[in-house]
Amino acid sequence: MNDIRPQSPPAMRTSEIIRLTAIVTLTVIAIIALLLFFVKVRTILLWVLIGIILAIALQPAVGWLVRHRWNRILAALLVSLVTIVLLVAAIVAIALPVVFQSDDFIRALPRIVDSVFETGGQLHFLETRFHVLERLASVTPTQVFSVLAGNQDTIVAAVTKAASILAATITILTIMVMLLIEGPRAWKAVLDSLVGDERTWADRIGQNFLRATGGYVRGNLAISLVAGLASYAVLKILGVPYAETLAVLVAILDIIPLVGATIGAVIVSIVGFAAGGLGDGIVLVVFFVVYQQFENNLLQNVVYSKTVSLSPLVVFIAALIGGTLGGIVGVLLAIPLASAGWTLARDLIALRQARHVARMQAEGFSEDESLDLGPPPAAAGEPGGPAGG
Repeated sequence: MNDIRPQSPPAMRTSEIIRLTAIVTLTVIAIIALLLFFVKVRTILLWVLIGIILAIALQPAVGWLVRHRWNRILAALLVSLVTIVLLVAAIVAIALPVVFQSDDFIRALPRIVDSVFETGGQLHFLETRFHVLERLASVTPTQVFSVLAGNQDTIVAAVTKAASILAATITILTIMVMLLIEGPRAWKAVLDSLVGDERTWADRIGQNFLRATGGYVRGNLAISLVAGLASYAVLKILGVPYAETLAVLVAILDIIPLVGATIGAVIVSIVGFAAGGLGDGIVLVVFFVVYQQFENNLLQNVVYSKTVSLSPLVVFIAALIGGTLGGIVGVLLAIPLASAGWTLARDLIALRQARHVARMQAEGFSEDESLDLGPPPAAAGEPGGPAGG
């Protein structure tokens, strides 16, 4: 009998080894260079991303004007100008009372803390456990003022930072306006390069992406505005001081997912206990508990009805990743991006399923058979399966 042994694979020639090594090396170098490039331009990429999200949020208004026979350039410029004017007007209308009240609030903060945590105060039980006043005793108003005002170097750094923020704002607004003007034309060019089902599905995915991202941004701003106005009304009715400052604080913190609204409620309630007494504090606590139930269970469902509903776990993970990569800006951008990513993944899965159905129908299966081919055959010896030997 002949001795049949498995043949070993042919050895690679030296030239093939050199070629494969060069390809792997160049690929690794290209990936590292690309990552380093992204690290270098990460600030610009962040500006572009913010501009894209703002343009998506304003696109419905521009589209409405275009459908009513407006030139797209004029419509984009008008919507952008109105948005900027409203934003500046809101800042100016709020800034003056907030600045004056913030100054009074900072000066009165030590007295407020003492009245809340000292013997007979509403939160004295925390003082007995954590010794809050003892920990804060070393902090004097002069030190607080020094930290806020800073020395000459910090003032120069603050001015430089303000100039950087102004430059970033102008750049983001420019990107936003250009996208509002050129975005649909660029998207049409992409669609024109596709044919058949690819074009149909690309258009569907694009529309869902716009709805998910823009709907979340507009909805989040609207909900934050409602939270600020409702808080301001209650604070004014109760006569709690610093109503404007506290209402703006609630509106800003409400933008932050998961924990922002709770942080704002805690701060305002503590001020209510300190400035208005036990009755006002309890009213504020009850108000925020009721309002957050209203916001979470009714208002968000109405505002986000046309967007993707993300689970709290996904929101939490997205916020953690966004905060790690981009700080507070990353947290604010993480949720709309997660919503858009979830929409994109869902549409791609639907596209894959539709192609599977079409392929099965082309092979002679019915639609029901292509979607559900039945359970796998039973194993030997099981009911309905081949008989055991």
